[in-house]
Amino acid sequence: MENIRKYTYFEIRKKAKVVEIEPISSEINDQIINELRSVLAMAFYETNRHVKLEMSKFESLPFSVVEKLIKFAMDLREKNRVFILSKPSPQIRKYIRTFSLDELLLIL
Repeated sequence: MENIRKYTYFEIRKKAKVVEIEPISSEINDQIINELRSVLAMAFYETNRHVKLEMSKFESLPFSVVEKLIKFAMDLREKNRVFILSKPSPQIRKYIRTFSLDELLLIL
């Protein structure tokens, strides 16, 4: 049971227990950030599944985006769901460890 939706900058796969979000491009700009917000909102409101974000294409993210991801993880946690970051860059991993956010996010 896999449902795939393609957007301009992201591809979304709805699986049995998780919604997977995969970026198509490795660049970061305002349009991509806006679409990421929309995709995360869709994953939060349209499903009751865990959310997995593929991060391997992003070398780094603006601090404002990292903050939004953490806020999203907190919102999911309130709904007994998990936010999974798959293959985040060393900078993002370090940020998560520095502020003891390991329990909030699952990192693969």
